Amino acid sequence: MGGEKIDLKPLEENRYELDVRGYSCPYPEVFARRALEKIDSGEILELKLDNKPSCERVPLAVEEEGHECLDVDQLEKALWIIRIRKK
Repeated sequence: MGGEKIDLKPLEENRYELDVRGYSCPYPEVFARRALEKIDSGEILELKLDNKPSCERVPLAVEEEGHECLDVDQLEKALWIIRIRKK
């Protein structure tokens, strides 16, 4: 798990996307935490994923660290986006 590269893509000012499709727990949670370390307080991370259990685990994990999970949206049958505001 040490060699994976986080591809944090800027979307617009104060918003970033991290695509973790293809990964199952605990990777989306780990990558979300790493990405949150790279952005500034108040900025939004949009986590794109295809692993349904992560839709529950990721919001709980980031909220435990004090961040705010804004929403979890299902975009397609097996595609979700989790929006997180960094504390």
